[in-house]
Amino acid sequence: MPTNHKRFELSILGCSGGPISSRTCAYLLKPANISYSEIILSVAEERGARKPLLAIDAGAGLTSILELILEGDSKNPKDNFIISIYDDHQSQYEEFNFYQNTGNLEVSYPFACVGSKSSVSLAPLEASWKIINSITAYLITHSHLDHLSGLVINSPSFKDSKDVYGLPQTMNTIRSSLFNGHVWPDLISEGLINLHEISPYIDEHSMCDFYNVECFPVAHGDIQNGRLLSSAFLITDKSTQDSIIIFGDLESDCSSSKDYNRKIWELISPLVLKDKLNTIMIECSTIDKPPPLYGHMTPTSLIRELLALRKYCFDKKFLQKTISHSAESVVYIQSAFQPLKAMNVIITHVKEVPAAVNPRTLIFRQLNDLNCKYALGINFTIALPGLSYIL
Repeated sequence: MPTNHKRFELSILGCSGGPISSRTCAYLLKPANISYSEIILSVAEERGARKPLLAIDAGAGLTSILELILEGDSKNPKDNFIISIYDDHQSQYEEFNFYQNTGNLEVSYPFACVGSKSSVSLAPLEASWKIINSITAYLITHSHLDHLSGLVINSPSFKDSKDVYGLPQTMNTIRSSLFNGHVWPDLISEGLINLHEISPYIDEHSMCDFYNVECFPVAHGDIQNGRLLSSAFLITDKSTQDSIIIFGDLESDCSSSKDYNRKIWELISPLVLKDKLNTIMIECSTIDKPPPLYGHMTPTSLIRELLALRKYCFDKKFLQKTISHSAESVVYIQSAFQPLKAMNVIITHVKEVPAAVNPRTLIFRQLNDLNCKYALGINFTIALPGLSYIL
């Protein structure tokens, strides 16, 4: 059963699927035992932890960090951006803790220790600037603007070159369509942006002194010349071999008629069985609805994928390469062995809608109903901006 080893701190700068043009998908990842104040004061470097901060996607950035620092010590859950844009009359649903399953993770506020009222004593913009410049690398899941705009707009704040990693398709699009001298200055030719292609399944890149990263393609809808690829990053702590997997936008294998997700579930199932992976961060954009889904997930399609992961864990555990039962079989539901029990599944990319009830409420209900139906035992959490998850 997955347990919380407290290796990672995953900070949410943005997690919305739009169409609101702020707080879109952007996350920071660092060791849980190194604080942001240590990072910006270079204490981490003195401890031999050279720039231990990764950015996964960049739909948000400097502005989100600055606003979170400015919030200071006013830790009123109702001030959370995603909660506050909906009608707070839905009080039994719209409370901060409603979306957080803390059974196998801890929740904290990432920048409470770096504002002007803290021991760091930096002006908010200066502290935000230092955090951005402490990012060792950007891992970009795919080339859509809600995952990239912060990298572009924040680039004038970079005092040193930034390494950007992703699939070849993603890097080619960034090169040709963003930093091309027309949409934005060609910072690639100027050496401020360094693009690195990661070959899926075979390349393992060393990120700073802490992490190795592998990249896996996933399907994210059709484009004119084929299929748009997004990706999932498996990030592994070098010292402990504990891992976390973070997905960009994706669709189910049933929707894409591909087996991208199946390959990932097969690859990570041994990590689940060894208690080396306790968190999956993945999208669920909307409630269940008829197609087209435009390359996204709903609660039913996401649960179907997690049932496939459970089945691979069973196959590995009991050395069955092929089993006649479907992933939804009562054989798995009634088993005392539940490999995903207490697995953290953190939901991102919920699309905002002009309604009184936060769509996260409806998605959360559907996911937990299906979670019970299939006896998965998963701990679902809906990501909210301005929070850190200790994993």
